[in-house]
Parts: sequence; structure tokens; C-alpha cells
Amino acid sequence: MAAWKLEENIQRDLEKAQENVELYGGHVVKAPNRYEIRTGVVVAARFADKLRRTAFAVFGGVLPREEIVRATSELNKKIYEKLISMGVGKLDIVRITVEAIIEGGKLTFGEPKIEWFIPHSEVEKRVVECERRINEIKQKIETLLRELP
Repeated sequence: MAAWKLEENIQRDLEKAQENVELYGGHVVKAPNRYEIRTGVVVAARFADKLRRTAFAVFGGVLPREEIVRATSELNKKIYEKLISMGVGKLDIVRITVEAIIEGGKLTFGEPKIEWFIPHSEVEKRVVECERRINEIKQKIETLLRELP
């Protein structure tokens, strides 16, 4: 698995923000000052760009640019750490959803929900491996049961 890292290109994201809203939507208003932000299905290495673009599109007319950059930067670091700990590769496909709240001119994100999409071929390999392990465990149990008085 190749190593990957976060990259920030704020100017590019500002330029792409409106296009992102027009093409993908990317958010739901849940209540006054409470939103749900979504990346849609995206290659893991690009999640940060999608989140920033959506945040700029949604909050650009409401919050200062610096506040959006600060909040999304913190969120992206948190998500990156979670992706790495989950073993997600940079070319794997994910979808991230997170709640956002505006209070007192500050943007705060809740706990992100990360969905990791695994290719069918990989699922098949994992199923075969699980079946092999189950059979080994069954054999060990049967051996232990035979040894009992």
C-alpha cells in the first residue's frame, strides 16, 4: 500500500466550490445553522478537496474564508488519521458524511461517518479467508471435544 498525505490547495478549492454545488449538491440543511456535509463517492486521496469545496460552497457567504479553512483543516486531519487507522489506501473508494454547526461565527464539525467501498473481488478473497479460518476453528473444536472424557 503506497503512503499518502493530505494536500491543501485553497485557491483551487475556492474556484471549484460553486461547480461542486452545481454538480453534486453536497449538503443538507438539517436545522438553522446545522448542516450535513457529504463528499459523495470519492477516491480516498481526494476526500479533503471535496470536503473543502463543499464547505466553501455552503458557508462561503456566511463565514470568513479563514474560519472555513481552519475548521475543514482540523476535520481533514481527523478523517485522515481515521482512514489510515482503518487501513484505507489512497486509491480506495470512500464516502464521508459529517454534521456541521455554526455557532458564534465558528464552524464546528461533528464525528465523521466514513463508508469504505471494497471491490467485489476483494470481498470474495476475504470471504474465502474467513471460511478457511472457520474450518480451522471447527477442526480444533472437534479435536478438543474428542479429547474430553
